[in-house]
Amino acid sequence: MCECKVGPGKFEGESALTFLAWQSMLNGGSDATTGGDEGTTEWFRAPFGFGDPEAVKAALDYGYCEACVREALESDAMGLSLWVGDTGFVYRNTYATAAEFVKALDRAERADEREA
Repeated sequence: MCECKVGPGKFEGESALTFLAWQSMLNGGSDATTGGDEGTTEWFRAPFGFGDPEAVKAALDYGYCEACVREALESDAMGLSLWVGDTGFVYRNTYATAAEFVKALDRAERADEREA
């Protein structure tokens, strides 16, 4: 049973996986970055390696419960993308297969090339 107490703020409505990916991104942990002046998307390939003790502590301190943090660390997603929306909230997509992840990343990279 979830006992998270994540209040209003940039991660409102998002899971601990989103928070841990954000922490990893802040430490240079993403595998690719797409986008430009209007916003960037950070891309992470599995295995994520989000179990840094400082990041886990930050997630717990932010209000995520231990069960949700553990679930995030055991994610079976094959990739994820992370971005900040126009309103300042952080959002995430997960990809169930490596092929889905590669297709989405490729699409974003081709869009970047067209805009350059």
